[in-house]
Amino acid sequence: MKKSILFALISAFVFSLNVNAECNQKEVARLAKKEAKTLKKEGWKTAPGALPLQAQLEDAYCKQLDKNELGISKFFVGSAQPISEFYDAAKIQAQSLARFDIVSQIQTEMKGIIENSVGNKQLSADEAASINQMIMKSTEKIAGKLGRTSPLVECFLKLPNGNTQVMIRLAYPTTQALEEAKGVVREQLEAELKELAEKFDKISVK
Repeated sequence: MKKSILFALISAFVFSLNVNAECNQKEVARLAKKEAKTLKKEGWKTAPGALPLQAQLEDAYCKQLDKNELGISKFFVGSAQPISEFYDAAKIQAQSLARFDIVSQIQTEMKGIIENSVGNKQLSADEAASINQMIMKSTEKIAGKLGRTSPLVECFLKLPNGNTQVMIRLAYPTTQALEEAKGVVREQLEAELKELAEKFDKISVK
């Protein structure tokens, strides 16, 4: 029952994300232009052949501000700005950290859904606590479960000491992220609370 309730709660949330809504292009252009101007003044540059920085930022802001009619974000946007001696090393680290930023947001969203279920009397406080523990223990597995992510923004800054700082922003569809995370938590429940899960599975929640 515990994992069934988890699926029902998150599925209801995921369903609400399917409402189409377009991002505000005028607002996106304004924000992107302002940030691009600031970053260029600081010395940030894009790699040869990449889209202009403002165009990249417009794509990122569109994803970040895109919400459905219920006000729910349609994308998780993760970012990172690590520093390394070499560009490639900083880029790899930035991609990894940005993915974990997305995972952190996924976990926060899932915990919110579970905590709300206590107020709705769908779960007891103890049951919610157990599921939330599973969610937080699944960080590495959720990160590994996420599909391929392409950078929305990728730029770099040469520092006075010769090191390179790389900025990367990634976006991942909220619906897909929650579905994948839900599958990971289900596996954790079956592996670590199997007896309890099987016991509750026999109880109808209809």
